[in-house]
Amino acid sequence: MGSFGKPTLLHKIEYALTRTVIFFAGLLPVRCALALGAGLGWTAWNVLGVRKKIVMMNLQQAFPDRTLRERNRIGLHSYMNSGRFMLEFARQNRMGEDYIARHVTVEDPQAMDALKAINSAIIITGHFGNWELFGVACRYKLADVAFLVGRQSNALVDGYINGMRSIHGIELYNRRSAVKGVLKSMKRGGYVCWLSDQDAGDSGVVIDFFGYPASTPRGAAAFSVKLGVPVVPAVLVRKGKGPDHSLVIGKPVYPDRNLSAEEAEREVTQKYTGQLEQMIIRKPELYWWAHRRWKTTGMYGSSKNKAPVINLEGQENEE
Repeated sequence: MGSFGKPTLLHKIEYALTRTVIFFAGLLPVRCALALGAGLGWTAWNVLGVRKKIVMMNLQQAFPDRTLRERNRIGLHSYMNSGRFMLEFARQNRMGEDYIARHVTVEDPQAMDALKAINSAIIITGHFGNWELFGVACRYKLADVAFLVGRQSNALVDGYINGMRSIHGIELYNRRSAVKGVLKSMKRGGYVCWLSDQDAGDSGVVIDFFGYPASTPRGAAAFSVKLGVPVVPAVLVRKGKGPDHSLVIGKPVYPDRNLSAEEAEREVTQKYTGQLEQMIIRKPELYWWAHRRWKTTGMYGSSKNKAPVINLEGQENEE
């Protein structure tokens, strides 16, 4: 299993459960699967309260003018959307080109034409809507698409999930193969997609996200500056409660050659993150708010910089 090491009994049980869930999810009609997923999300929010405190803190930062009831509703629907996403992903090996043609439309066809005309770009999305289906949609809309993926701790599950991704012809790069993979894709005029909306720790570039400094992965901007290719933010927006989606494509962000590499990376990161923020504002219930997005910069009380901490009542306290 390479650097993963030998699978443990727990790994094997987790793998078997994953295969079982995916098998039975595949037997359900798609709308039944989505309804079941929404029910699981409702339970996780209202009964189990999984990471609910973090979600409410994040929503208070992002939407201070919303009432507590409104933020609670956004949190609930975010979890219900995530439940739909999980059951949808379990059926992803059944979602071919015909499925995408039926259920995914492009919000602005001119934006898609402009993206195709660029002929090499980094496409950035976030944990929004169904980000796995986003990759599949890009594959069938743009043809030559690769995806930069993280790695699961369980090698068996990791291999199985990546198999579900690559069945659609998506080339997969992990962190070890990212540099060579991205260079290869850009050279042949392809597109590389990845997610860039989680806390990046001390190695990230700090930019503004919903009015608070956030450590953000610098990889997309670093490739953009080095290769001179644009970063294009995009998201897949679910329409209602069913399987239909709209692909929303933002404006290409090009690096400024008049800036130093560090300054250009920061500017590119801020600009594409700003566009993602506006997309989230349009449909906040489709974003996964459970990340500790502002962990490095101290919003949750762990910063060395004594940043303000926001509690559930929306008041600011100094550490």
